[in-house]
Amino acid sequence: MSRSSFSYIPIGRMESITGQILSDYGFDPDDKQVRSVPIEEIVEFHYDLQICWEAIDRLDAEGMVMAAIIPDRKQIILNETHRDLFDKKIGTYHFTLAHELGHWVLHAPGQSYLRSGSEYGPGYMRSDSAPENSSDADTYYCRSTSHKPAEEIQADLFAGCLLMPRPMMVRAVKQLNMLGAIQLPHIYGLADCLKVSISALSVRLKQLRLLQIESDGRVSRADGRSAPACEQLTMDL
Repeated sequence: MSRSSFSYIPIGRMESITGQILSDYGFDPDDKQVRSVPIEEIVEFHYDLQICWEAIDRLDAEGMVMAAIIPDRKQIILNETHRDLFDKKIGTYHFTLAHELGHWVLHAPGQSYLRSGSEYGPGYMRSDSAPENSSDADTYYCRSTSHKPAEEIQADLFAGCLLMPRPMMVRAVKQLNMLGAIQLPHIYGLADCLKVSISALSVRLKQLRLLQIESDGRVSRADGRSAPACEQLTMDL
């Protein structure tokens, strides 16, 4: 697939794709429980992709390579060098898996992709290097100074929609509104509940026009509407 062949995927279409994946796996984002999406299980059991560890820093001497996907081997390779980071930040680990799964669903077969350490961060560049023993000729990696190609934006959007499905996010914000004024600690609590990073959650909340995290830490409605009606829900903490 050539780089110019990637077409724009609107958020509604992407949510339909990820919603169908969750439905096929048996995860219902429309129930009243706010909980994390079992991304490891979806990757390994629903798509039969292998999650493995390998030191892949050689793919970019200047950047921070976090992971790669090799479609012809059905492998997601996580960088062993940053294993401590993945262990400490479950949200980064989950987003990385979901991002690479996005490449598998949207862009495979025939390409290898690498992900940087920055969620919703800068763009990816093509490299002549590939993970060891890979027969795939193309590898993509992220550098902080490069423009982000369309396929990387798509994979980020896929990850956000999959890990934070719209119905569950709407319900979660309704529950938070029961507490009165939503504060930054409430957002961190929601991130812990969903097992995502605060940066990924902030982007998704703004994307859905539910909440916006200001630079000074204040939380406001992203669309200026009044607070929605509340109902009793359960957060899986």
